[in-house]
Amino acid sequence: MFNRVQPKSFCYLVLVCFFLNGQLAFAEEVKEKSFFKKFEEKFISSNIAISEYIDGIAENIDNFIVYKKYQRKNETSIRVENISSSSEGQTVENVTHLNINLKLPNVEDYFQLKFTTYDQNEERGSRKRYAQPLVREQNFGAALGLFRNLGAVKTSFQPRIDLQDPLKVSHSLSFSSTSDMTTYEVNPKIEFFANPDKGTGVFLGMNLSFFLNDTYTLNLINEGEYEEKRNLFSTTIGTSLVQSITKNSFFAYSVFTFSNSRPAYHLHGYSFSVSWNHLLYKKILDYQVVPHLDFSQDSSFKGIAGIALGVSLNF
Repeated sequence: MFNRVQPKSFCYLVLVCFFLNGQLAFAEEVKEKSFFKKFEEKFISSNIAISEYIDGIAENIDNFIVYKKYQRKNETSIRVENISSSSEGQTVENVTHLNINLKLPNVEDYFQLKFTTYDQNEERGSRKRYAQPLVREQNFGAALGLFRNLGAVKTSFQPRIDLQDPLKVSHSLSFSSTSDMTTYEVNPKIEFFANPDKGTGVFLGMNLSFFLNDTYTLNLINEGEYEEKRNLFSTTIGTSLVQSITKNSFFAYSVFTFSNSRPAYHLHGYSFSVSWNHLLYKKILDYQVVPHLDFSQDSSFKGIAGIALGVSLNF
């Protein structure tokens, strides 16, 4: 009798153990999720509190200068960027930047001023949006921006003072437009500039985007720049296929070629890259991972593999 009951009792015991173990595992999982949820809520609420504090400071500065209460919401932001990159045969580079986008609505409306810690014209190249994360030169200054729309053409004239020793003054006059059709978009741009580093010059861009479907967008990039100081004309021609994964993430598969006119117009290099971009929290945290393979005349067109990681935190 005992021998017949023992296996059943043992089975019941095993089932009870499995049940209790499952309950404990479930409890641990719930506990971990609860901890992560609390951390996430604390992270977001802290970011919002810091952002509101920064906006309040900017609002007080704006009211003090112009003596007027504005109706528009202050959109001052601070962006902390950390960019790490590594390539074959080179040391790992890690750069952290603090970029301040100071918004003073009254001052901007009255004096037509814009304040940033970097030159926004440095971002005009399309390759910088689809390939390696952009490492900006820290550049404090103020720009006097005059913006007008001439029909469908956006015009911008921006004299800029860089707060360096000695002071640097640059100018930019640009004309751009966007022809937004149902299945494609055309973005022509021409910009005349003058700055101490490049002298006078002109930037030309004719970029096209084809919306293949809800998932894929094909971008064709054709850009060139002439700088008088070095008598150099350089071009960037390429294509980038953007694959939307979710509303907050996408892949970009890019191929770019680079040419210049020194000593004669020739192919200087080309690059293949796959960029993963993910917005973790809207207007708060995002990152970009870019493995790439570069072929350059400087390395006798030997392929050099590398990877770049960019993480940005916004307040």
